[in-house]
Amino acid sequence: MLLTLKTEILRRGIRQTRMALELGWDPSKLSRIVNELAVPTAEDRRAISAYLGLQETRLFDECRSRS
Repeated sequence: MLLTLKTEILRRGIRQTRMALELGWDPSKLSRIVNELAVPTAEDRRAISAYLGLQETRLFDECRSRS
Protein backbone atom coordinates (compact mmCIF):
# COMPACT_ATOMS: atom_id res chain seq x y z
CA MET A 1 0.00 0.00 0.00
CA LEU A 2 1.21 3.51 -0.74
CA LEU A 3 0.99 4.67 2.86
CA THR A 4 1.82 8.33 2.27
CA LEU A 5 -0.89 8.62 -0.37
CA LYS A 6 -3.46 6.74 1.72
CA THR A 7 -2.60 8.80 4.80
CA GLU A 8 -3.04 12.08 2.91
CA ILE A 9 -6.42 10.99 1.55
CA LEU A 10 -7.60 9.98 5.03
CA ARG A 11 -6.10 13.04 6.75
CA ARG A 12 -8.08 15.32 4.45
CA GLY A 13 -11.30 13.36 4.88
CA ILE A 14 -11.53 12.61 1.18
CA ARG A 15 -13.37 9.54 0.01
CA GLN A 16 -11.38 7.63 -2.59
CA THR A 17 -14.50 7.16 -4.70
CA ARG A 18 -15.16 10.89 -4.84
CA MET A 19 -11.51 11.67 -5.60
CA ALA A 20 -11.46 9.13 -8.43
CA LEU A 21 -14.66 10.47 -9.96
CA GLU A 22 -13.36 14.06 -9.73
CA LEU A 23 -10.23 12.89 -11.56
CA GLY A 24 -12.46 11.32 -14.22
CA TRP A 25 -11.45 7.78 -13.29
CA ASP A 26 -13.28 4.63 -12.36
CA PRO A 27 -12.97 4.32 -8.56
CA SER A 28 -11.30 0.93 -8.90
CA LYS A 29 -8.37 2.57 -10.73
CA LEU A 30 -7.48 4.73 -7.73
CA SER A 31 -8.01 1.82 -5.36
CA ARG A 32 -5.63 -0.34 -7.40
CA ILE A 33 -3.00 2.44 -7.38
CA VAL A 34 -3.29 3.01 -3.61
CA ASN A 35 -3.08 -0.72 -2.93
CA GLU A 36 -0.18 -1.15 -5.37
CA LEU A 37 -2.09 -3.54 -7.59
CA ALA A 38 -1.50 -1.16 -10.51
CA VAL A 39 1.48 1.03 -11.29
CA PRO A 40 0.43 4.65 -11.84
CA THR A 41 1.53 6.26 -15.08
CA ALA A 42 3.39 9.56 -15.01
CA GLU A 43 0.09 11.23 -15.95
CA ASP A 44 -1.72 9.46 -13.09
CA ARG A 45 0.95 10.57 -10.61
CA ARG A 46 0.70 14.17 -11.83
CA ALA A 47 -3.12 14.13 -11.57
CA ILE A 48 -3.09 12.75 -8.03
CA SER A 49 -0.39 15.18 -6.93
CA ALA A 50 -2.23 18.15 -8.40
CA TYR A 51 -5.51 17.05 -6.82
CA LEU A 52 -3.90 16.84 -3.38
CA GLY A 53 -1.67 19.87 -3.92
CA LEU A 54 1.45 17.93 -2.96
CA GLN A 55 4.71 17.13 -4.67
CA GLU A 56 4.70 13.93 -6.67
CA THR A 57 7.93 12.77 -5.01
CA ARG A 58 6.31 13.01 -1.57
CA LEU A 59 3.47 10.73 -2.57
CA PHE A 60 5.23 8.23 -4.79
CA ASP A 61 8.86 7.90 -3.63
CA GLU A 62 8.02 4.75 -1.67
CA CYS A 63 6.65 3.22 -4.86
CA ARG A 64 9.88 3.89 -6.78
CA SER A 65 12.13 2.64 -3.99
CA ARG A 66 10.58 -0.84 -4.28
CA SER A 67 11.03 -1.07 -8.04
